[in-house]
Amino acid sequence: MTPPRLYYMPRTRSSRVLWLLEEIGASYDLTEIRGAQRRSAEHLLRHPLGRVPALQLGDGATMFESAAICLQLADLNPAAGLIGPIGSTERGLVYQWVVFAVSELEGPLFGGIRELGEGVTDSPAHDRFDKAAAAMHSVLLERDWLVEDRFSVADVMCASVLQGANARGLLEPWPALEGYVQRAEARPAYARAAAISDRPRS
Repeated sequence: MTPPRLYYMPRTRSSRVLWLLEEIGASYDLTEIRGAQRRSAEHLLRHPLGRVPALQLGDGATMFESAAICLQLADLNPAAGLIGPIGSTERGLVYQWVVFAVSELEGPLFGGIRELGEGVTDSPAHDRFDKAAAAMHSVLLERDWLVEDRFSVADVMCASVLQGANARGLLEPWPALEGYVQRAEARPAYARAAAISDRPRS
């Protein structure tokens, strides 16, 4: 079967998909989408909002939304051990934390805090993020990874969101979350994905 092709831009939500592909270790193709290409008729067929990531699967179908893409890739590559068996509690908890990443973490972080600017530290978005961070912090005080203390697609999603929070100094009250991000960034697959994102553009 043809390997999947990721349409991406560096330092966007597509970076988490690139990281997951490196964790899986299977072959894939990569196409960088730049500037006006996002609004091209060709790319709008891949993503109706002209965004990234989009993933063309081996059967030719194309999908978008980074969380959905990551879950699908984990499903298609069970040997990588990044999602539990169908019907298992492990899988259910992976789903839980993936949804938590995009709703409780990413929602207030990118839907409110980022727009408020660097000087604002008190807002409903900050309160919502802090409640989510506190809940996650209590879990990570007891373990290195979210689900059964084994690295999974849930960690790719949650750690990738928390990187943005860490860059804004929002994790300082939560040392277990800072350590979690550091562990995630120390993984060889993360380093490989970061090297791809950071390579010079022609």
